Amino acid sequence: MRKLTVDDIALVQQMETNIIDDYILRIFPELVQSHSNAVYGLFNQTNLVAIGGYTIFPGGYAMLGRLRSDQRYRLKGYGTEILSYIKKELERDPSINWIGANTNDANIAARRVIENLGLTKVTKLHSLPVTNKNIIGGRTGQVWKRIETLAEKKELIGSIEANALGVYPFECYYPFPLTMELLTDEHLNQSHFFRNSSNDRFMVIKNDQKHEWFAQVKYFWNDHFEQPGFWNTVFAYTEQEPEAIKAWIDFSQQGFDNIPTTDAFEITDAWILYGKWVN
Repeated sequence: MRKLTVDDIALVQQMETNIIDDYILRIFPELVQSHSNAVYGLFNQTNLVAIGGYTIFPGGYAMLGRLRSDQRYRLKGYGTEILSYIKKELERDPSINWIGANTNDANIAARRVIENLGLTKVTKLHSLPVTNKNIIGGRTGQVWKRIETLAEKKELIGSIEANALGVYPFECYYPFPLTMELLTDEHLNQSHFFRNSSNDRFMVIKNDQKHEWFAQVKYFWNDHFEQPGFWNTVFAYTEQEPEAIKAWIDFSQQGFDNIPTTDAFEITDAWILYGKWVN
């Protein structure tokens, strides 16, 4: 077991993972040279049989992931072995406060590996890009007021008493338990806050690139289709962006069940977040 370097890319390319157009191969050099990412390899003699890694986020959050195994060596427990090793490495780091992993609801094998690490389920999210805004439904209304100052943004985040998501969707695919340590001033300054006219709801929109650009909407209630002007605000934002950008919404299970027509979204399997506080 060891950390991989740029020189190992040929070994990763030679793994038979059955993943078509694996994004790991495209970003491998950036991953292994980044201060916030690491990729480990598990070897059987000279053969690379599994890889896994982590990404570090503000506040001491570490997300495990990028698990790949060579199909010629599967069913030998290598996935559990490599992630267990990485988790123990992270637990020895005093700067790490939380360790988690995010995987698809239907990926039973990955969920079993994660649960074997001692991580427990935090929440289930339906992460959906909007594909047809014309049929999305919802109550029309005025575009919500933009909140400009950092102090007001922090006040709004601090006012969240009931969070229907159970987490803060920090990036697409990367939700975390909400703490103010997670949200740096830089992150908040890059985030766009909007508050409704009755001052009892707000949303956060931040652009995020996951192969393509998304306007990730962070909303902490389940009444997306009941709040006047909610969708007007979302689409007013996306339409003013210079590049084509899709709205991305993270729904709780109840929020997902409230969607009037799922044809307005790109429906994919739900995501299960697991995690554990370590410090």
